[in-house]
Amino acid sequence: MLNTFHKLLKLAFIFSAVITGWTSVILLSSTTFNIEIKELITKMYLNQRNFIFNVKDLSLLLVKDANERFSEKNQGKIPLNNSKLD
Repeated sequence: MLNTFHKLLKLAFIFSAVITGWTSVILLSSTTFNIEIKELITKMYLNQRNFIFNVKDLSLLLVKDANERFSEKNQGKIPLNNSKLD
């Protein structure tokens, strides 16, 4: 399994390197698609940033939900120490 993971990681790295190199060469040379490529890269960056913010927001909501459910569970219980004092 570790060997398969290593091969997939290597494939992803090689693919990323090829796409990055190819994009760099195209952007450095003046082509008719420069504007479209730059717009697409900007969209990719914004989607990546939004994804990270959405993960952060999801994490906060999950923590709030867990806190609410734990507090509801504890509200129904009466501590034994307080009932002995009455």
